[in-house]
Parts: sequence; structure tokens; C-alpha cells
Amino acid sequence: MQPGFDDAQRWVTDYTRRVEDIQRRAEQVQEQINSARAQASSADGSVSVVLAPGGRLEKLDLSAEAMRLGHERLADTITQTVQSAHANAAAQTQEALRPLVGESDAMDFLREQINASFAPADDDAESARHRRDDDDFDDDDEGFNRPFTR
Repeated sequence: MQPGFDDAQRWVTDYTRRVEDIQRRAEQVQEQINSARAQASSADGSVSVVLAPGGRLEKLDLSAEAMRLGHERLADTITQTVQSAHANAAAQTQEALRPLVGESDAMDFLREQINASFAPADDDAESARHRRDDDDFDDDDEGFNRPFTR
């Protein structure tokens, strides 16, 4: 055989081995992400959630204390707990991908996208502030503590 041909064959063999290793690691990461569950509990322990892969709510637990929070605080607590679980899922995804992509532009892009998805929208903050301002307003007999029309 020719010396140049042997070098080329070694290069192709080495390249094929590296591609197969990357493919194997990618499959492992995919399996890890597909089987991950994200969990979170509220600070007071009244709400706990488990998210399945893809962010689907798999389990919601409410303690007896949660039922005493009132509908608005309970809704806010559930929302915050689910958001916390989503943040946990994002962290798990980043950790699963790190061995595959390392500290790279791809990892930086992933972090930017995740951080952007967790940034509160201005209208959400305004809505929450508006709800807090209305908490003392009570014009009904049912105890909902909210005006009938909005």
C-alpha cells in the first residue's frame, strides 16, 4: 500500500470513531432528557409539582394549608411553583447537554434562550400589581374579593 493511502485510511477510521462517539453521547443525552422529571415545592410547602419531559404537568399536590390561601394566592403559588419546576428542568437540560456541547456558543445560546423564557413579561407584572391593589375591594357576597366586572 502507499504511505499516503495508509494515512488517509487512519484518518477516516479515526474520524468515523469520533462521529460514532458523538452519536452515542447524543443518544445518551436524549435518553436522559426524555426521562427527566422536574420537581418543585412552594416556599411554605403548600404546593408541590412534578413536570414530565416537555414541561407537561404530571403531578400537583396541595396541602390542607394550600386550601386556606384563598383562590388568588393559591393560583399565584401554583404558578410560581410550576415556574420553579420549569427552571429546574432547564437546569437539568443544560447539565445533560454540557458533556456533549461543552462551554461553547451553542451552550451560551441555550442559556440565553432559557433566561429569556423565564423573564417576566411586563403585562404579567402589571397584572399581578393590579390584583394586589384590588385585594381590599369587596363588592360581592360570595367572598371572592373581586368585582364582578373587569
